[in-house]
This record gives sequence, structure tokens and C-alpha cells, in this order.
Amino acid sequence: MKIISENNQNAANLACEALKNGEVIAFATDTVYGIACDASNSSAVKKLYDIKKRDEKKPIAIFVKDLATAEEIFVFDELSKKIAQNFLPGSITLVLPKKIPKKINSSINLAPNLNPKDDSLGFRIVDREFINNLMSNFAGILAVSSANLSNQNPALTAKDVEKYFLNSTLKLIVDGNCKKNAEVSTVIKVVNKKIEILRLGAIKQKSIDLILNSWP
Repeated sequence: MKIISENNQNAANLACEALKNGEVIAFATDTVYGIACDASNSSAVKKLYDIKKRDEKKPIAIFVKDLATAEEIFVFDELSKKIAQNFLPGSITLVLPKKIPKKINSSINLAPNLNPKDDSLGFRIVDREFINNLMSNFAGILAVSSANLSNQNPALTAKDVEKYFLNSTLKLIVDGNCKKNAEVSTVIKVVNKKIEILRLGAIKQKSIDLILNSWP
């Protein structure tokens, strides 16, 4: 397991190389640390589940570079568009139904084991310099979950990540700063023009209610 600062000019290149080789890496997000792999690689996604000791029936969210990419993958209605426009980039994981495969750009591939249970999936758009550089270099989509063993507290430092995954196959930790009291993202699912909050985190109920109250 290698540890490198996100300020190292070679960090994004090393991370990109590991992802392309089917490895799992860790980095600081705008919330907590995440562990990530190539979202198109089923074997890499399986490795992420194994490293985290996560139930494979539970879905793994994805990081996309921008809203245009999300719109290539997901079905947006007016409510989900409003949420995305108000909170993204930001600390929201938005769960939406995926488009049927024939309507998704052929250059976009998602591993079927990201969510084997149904046709919805969560996505995030993160505004952090290192992640923006990585997404540009990788030119793909990342499968990302919080950097912790299942049912444990999310990692807020590179040392936390190292402790959790010391004896795992995690390839690389990119050392960055998370806020001292950082929280996981808030997970919102939009179904039939209604919001279902699956997890409250960095974005609070009050902020969500402001959007709901302005919704026709």
C-alpha cells in the first residue's frame, strides 16, 4: 500500500494508473475519505466490496465529472433536476433510475454489480481539485464508497484509512485534508416526483425542505 500527498504533481497520474489496472484506491473527497475503483470493471468493483467487507446486495455509488455525464446515464425529471442544480457539485448523493442501456452513450459502461438489486443508482459530483484532476486524467467513471469497513465510522485521515485497510489489497492512499467534523453525503432518492431521504449527512433536512417548499 502506497501513500502519496494529493499535492504531489504525480498523484493523479499514479491514481489513474492504478484505476486502469483494476486496483482500488483511497482519497479525500469534499466530505470524508472514499475508496474507489473503475466503475466499468466488474472485477475491480468486486475487489472494492471485498476490501470494505460490504454486503454485495448493497449498491455502490458513482462519481461523474459533471451533470451532462449524469444526464447520459440517468432519467431526470423536473424535481431531480432542481435538486441537482441546487446541490451539485456538493455533498449530495442523488439516487435516480438509470436509462435503459440502448439509450446510454455507448462510451459509458457500468459494471452490473454496482447495484444488482434494481435499476437505480446513486451518483455524486464532487468539487475538489485532486478529484477533478483525476477524473480528467482517468476519463471514466468511478465507483466510490466511504473509506471504512462496513458499519464503522468513515475515515477522515490517511492514517484512518491505513488502519482500516492495512492487510487488504488497497493499492494507493492519496493523502488529503478532510474537515475535522466532516460528515458523509446526504443520500436522496427521487421516485415518482417525490423525495425519499435514505441518509441524512452533510446536507441537512432544513436545506432540503427549502427546495421542497418551493416545488409546485
